[in-house]
Amino acid sequence: MRLPSDVSPQGRAARLVAATGLALAAVALLVGASSGEPPSRLEIGLEPHGTLRWELGATPVLLVDPARGDGWITIAERLTGGAAAARRIRELNGGEARVRLDRRVVVPVEALRGDLRLAAVRRLFPLDARTREGWRHEVLDPFSDGVEETWAWLAELFTGSPAKADALRRANPGVGGTEPARGSRVTIPEAVLLDAFRQVEPVATPTPQPTVAASTTPPARTAGPQPGTGSGPLEFSRDADGEIAVYRLRHGEALYSAVVVRFTGQLLAAQVNETAAEIARRSGIDDVTSIPIGHPIKIPVDLLLPQYLPPGDPRRARWEAERQELAGFLELVRAVDLSGVHVILDAGHGGVDSGAVQGGVWEAPYVYDITCRIRANLERHTRAKVWMTTEDPRIGCRTPATDRLEASRSRVVLTKPPYEIVDSPLGVHLRYYLTNDIILNRIGRDVPRSKTVFISIHADSLHPSVRGAMVYVPSRYLRPSKPYSVSRQDIKAFAEYRAHPTIRLGDDFKARVEASSRHLAESIVDSLSRNGIVVHPNEPVRDRVLRGRRQAWVPAVLRYSAAGNAVLVEVSNIGNDQDRELIVRHEWRERLALAVVEGLAGAYGD
Repeated sequence: MRLPSDVSPQGRAARLVAATGLALAAVALLVGASSGEPPSRLEIGLEPHGTLRWELGATPVLLVDPARGDGWITIAERLTGGAAAARRIRELNGGEARVRLDRRVVVPVEALRGDLRLAAVRRLFPLDARTREGWRHEVLDPFSDGVEETWAWLAELFTGSPAKADALRRANPGVGGTEPARGSRVTIPEAVLLDAFRQVEPVATPTPQPTVAASTTPPARTAGPQPGTGSGPLEFSRDADGEIAVYRLRHGEALYSAVVVRFTGQLLAAQVNETAAEIARRSGIDDVTSIPIGHPIKIPVDLLLPQYLPPGDPRRARWEAERQELAGFLELVRAVDLSGVHVILDAGHGGVDSGAVQGGVWEAPYVYDITCRIRANLERHTRAKVWMTTEDPRIGCRTPATDRLEASRSRVVLTKPPYEIVDSPLGVHLRYYLTNDIILNRIGRDVPRSKTVFISIHADSLHPSVRGAMVYVPSRYLRPSKPYSVSRQDIKAFAEYRAHPTIRLGDDFKARVEASSRHLAESIVDSLSRNGIVVHPNEPVRDRVLRGRRQAWVPAVLRYSAAGNAVLVEVSNIGNDQDRELIVRHEWRERLALAVVEGLAGAYGD
């Protein structure tokens, strides 16, 4: 809604109050409305925490009075729920080394912990409401000029990640313009909504009526949204072919991303398409590109990820027990500036192995460039000791300001002797034998395993509906239970294999590695999101690669690694046009590399 220009400033403010429903007389002040100038600031009390302030050209912040003894970290932990936002808060407050007691501290509303963020949203946007579809937001933009509520800001506010801006835009096709205009109604889908908002009881809204006949089979059991699982409302029943979960498609959702990718965890294009076709046949859908809102989508129960099964289901109960057990193995280790931490970086593929190829983009040279950028930033900004598993002998580990990279096949594994990658499986074997040799023989026994990190960098080639980065960690159940050794004659020529030909991984070690690796992966994902890197919206941290109904495996470089922390980062999906456009930009690759370093430092409490 735009106010007419022939109305006085006082009249414009009054109409704005009427349009937005804000009770300004009691709780807010529009600065400028009484002085002949258009309003430029909105202030609302958020007792007992402080005052919400919203200024023209900016986004809302919370002003708080610091307590004696407060530092940036303690303020961040108290108001945002963790120390990760301390640097951001410090920079917003002039970058001073210490908190000053005579000045109020500015904290972005989108950085507040869940309960405070919800309270702030309710004060700032009184017309907002929780619905069955998610969160209904009325765009306020309370000033006469400017667009303060961007897609990126709304995504960070309601989902925790500005990277989900595109997902919000797609979910609201009726909101025209580059950014949402004042008076627009935006729906934040339940699937991406933060837990604090998701746990609010939905208001009564009319249920969308399907335009085709609904299933006549009555639901036998229901699994509603479970805190922390991200599950949507699934109704469990049976049809002629067996047990099914019924999901009713919502506005802006597609069968591929909203159902197959989300509920089954499948990502490869061929398997997503095959599963979508199976679900479509079972659901009586002839055209998967034109499914009415509310149409019952029938998903075979054996395809569901365990977290989407009803509480009490044996497979879900086993999954929950395993996750709970894993928490007991997590050992948090602090390392200021990553001092004493050894980081082994592995750039995927190379040599004869180009990796994924999509739209003329080869995976191998781009992930090598990103790996070298991670190395450069680690050496520039931290005290970590960095090791590499491979090298391009033609260019070394330079990171030029070049967008498009040459499709090179020049790469060697840095074993003794170096191995020019002419056989891809042998190249993979040598990477983890080299990693283990670095840990067991080169860095010394006085370095605790908890300060050894293995990071492998890759780029996915998945279904084109999938976007964003993902991080894999090694499931303790998919690593070798017995001593393992590669039975190839040619590998015996390498010193790293001869030093430790047999790999032995104890059960306790595997559990500790999975726990610490998941902690590291979550820290990296959070950092990627904070730094504007698109992250996969459904379970960006995974402990296995899924293929088909029950096939699951862990990449070999993780499966056989002796590192105390081991992750494989899929930086993007080059099968998606938008992701592929990003990876060929050197600025994006540099930003991603910095975010990985920041996430690694964050995992060590720095």
